[in-house]
Amino acid sequence: MKKIQGKFMLLLCFLLLSGMFPGRAAADETQAVRKYPGFHGSGTSFQGPVEGPNHYDCWDDDEDDDDGPDSRSYERGWRYSPAGWWYQYGDGTWPSDSWKYIDSRWYRFDQGGHLLMGWYVDQNGNRYYLNPVDDGTLGSMRIGWQIIDGKAYYFHTMSDGSLGRLLINTVTPDGYSVGADGALKQ
Repeated sequence: MKKIQGKFMLLLCFLLLSGMFPGRAAADETQAVRKYPGFHGSGTSFQGPVEGPNHYDCWDDDEDDDDGPDSRSYERGWRYSPAGWWYQYGDGTWPSDSWKYIDSRWYRFDQGGHLLMGWYVDQNGNRYYLNPVDDGTLGSMRIGWQIIDGKAYYFHTMSDGSLGRLLINTVTPDGYSVGADGALKQ
């Protein structure tokens, strides 16, 4: 009986700790892959490792040996876990703590590899807005004029290293003034 109680306590501790310290996104061939994040996205495109032109062989050795005994491939795409959306590359890895340009859109990922949404402030204090609405562009960087919580904000539209950055205390390219919070002055 003490062995069972000990195993039960060990399992309980593991479950509690795993809930307190959520892990990184992990490649899991049983998760559905989507073309873009969100429940209103394009839907599931496959389940599990597959072969074909849009998939990448993860077998890596120094010989010209193709299809080794443990070769696996993954379809690149968006996946969802209880911790949030993440993007998996064909080799089973994922971006983390960085901006990534995926399918013609910019996305920001946290250190755990999960997609960020809403307001994001970088290490230099620049503010960006990552779409929190599941409209087919979930998590993507917003540019140009955006209405957020009833206020109009302008996010830089030029690809000069400042794309998506909120303009503050200035005049926008189309001649409107924005204040210290970036909102359009009335």
